[in-house]
Amino acid sequence: MSKTMYSPFQIGNLTIANRLAASAMFEYGAENGRISDKIRTRYEELSKGGAGLIITGMQAVRKAGSVAPIMVNTEYAGYVQDMREMAAAVHAHGAKLIVQLQHCGAKTSQAEGYDKFSVSEVKVSGTCIFHEASREELEKLVQDYVRAALRCKEAGADGVQIHAAHGFLLNSFLSPITNKRTDEYGGRIENRARLVFEIYEAVRAAAGKDYVIGIKFPFSDLKENSIQPEESLWVCKELAKRGMDFIEISSGMAGDDFSPVLRKNQQAPFLPYAAKVAEEVSVSVISVCGYRTPEAIEEALAKTKIAAVSFGRPLVCEPDLPLRWKTDPSPAKSVSCNGCFKSASDGIITCQVNKVKKKSL
Repeated sequence: MSKTMYSPFQIGNLTIANRLAASAMFEYGAENGRISDKIRTRYEELSKGGAGLIITGMQAVRKAGSVAPIMVNTEYAGYVQDMREMAAAVHAHGAKLIVQLQHCGAKTSQAEGYDKFSVSEVKVSGTCIFHEASREELEKLVQDYVRAALRCKEAGADGVQIHAAHGFLLNSFLSPITNKRTDEYGGRIENRARLVFEIYEAVRAAAGKDYVIGIKFPFSDLKENSIQPEESLWVCKELAKRGMDFIEISSGMAGDDFSPVLRKNQQAPFLPYAAKVAEEVSVSVISVCGYRTPEAIEEALAKTKIAAVSFGRPLVCEPDLPLRWKTDPSPAKSVSCNGCFKSASDGIITCQVNKVKKKSL
């Protein structure tokens, strides 16, 4: 059976209705760490709009590891009930919901009460230095991932995604650019990937073999001295061997001089990386970034072994894009202006082009 945008596929024991996934987009919408009505509405709109799989914006495995109070954290008292309501709203329209779990590492808020550790010691501002994470801190972090995943499972979310990309904590362990450790978490790739493996194994043991666990993986840092292709392939194959259910391939370390989410007008720049991984593993591989036309998506599905594609900005602009493409195959309306990354004042991630158009009416 040939793959098409609207044919179903499997992730673990989940049947996904189509191969158009909503990738994680930071919502800018939490209310002091809590899931807000605006966040819940956003995911309900995405499910109504036809995305078969929806991955939430990153959620902190503990409050102290979040980037700001506008980021959802998974440890507040009412989280399970709030997530249960959100999952039910998504499921009502036939989509599956995956929660992306995160600790922000050196991108964590510098305010009092937040963690101040990273993979290695790093000066994050003129007055703030984050220390190299101790083994005790890493052991606690693993358990935070376990607790967060179990809360997601209790709430009825269909699975979790471990965020290991874009310069946050786990990416900084994987990358030789940022990982300067000399202990068992530094040096060769087997050590730099150790924390990712420990988190995955602990979550799998606690959540069970049938609960879906995936990872957003950085195939390349897109910088000098990057993680190497053979290293990335090895980690992905090892994760698949250990039972990881899906791998979403991205790239780039978001920072002062580069952010993968700010790339403009490039059609599927990371598809070659995803295609390489899909050739080497038996689990579902999702390709993210730069998909704007049905033609490009159908070609990627037909010519490679990837299982699905995911996109973010087009679904901020048009939450109903997957449904629209069934009758109107014109390109996504997103102009890749990146204005949606300046949505904090709106209380939810918002297409700024659409916002301007509405004001002018």
